[in-house]
Amino acid sequence: MAIVEHITNETDPLRRAASGAQREINLLREYRTRLIADVVTGKLDVCEAAARLPDETEEPEPLDEIEDTTDVEEDAGHDTGAVPQEAEA
Repeated sequence: MAIVEHITNETDPLRRAASGAQREINLLREYRTRLIADVVTGKLDVCEAAARLPDETEEPEPLDEIEDTTDVEEDAGHDTGAVPQEAEA
């Protein structure tokens, strides 16, 4: 039991940090959703900001091609068929 207690005590800061990070991620997702809704419904005017954006001369690279450039080592242990959480929203 001493080993389990020691491991629990040593990993507690990591668990709290992960929990805090997850809470922040959830708040950012909620903010993003609300921001998109406000723009779509006209509650937030983005015309002035959009006018200041530079013109795009070439098409942006599709996300699938960007993801394929990651190292194989980074993908080890991950389910490559899984849908990213951002795509689920």
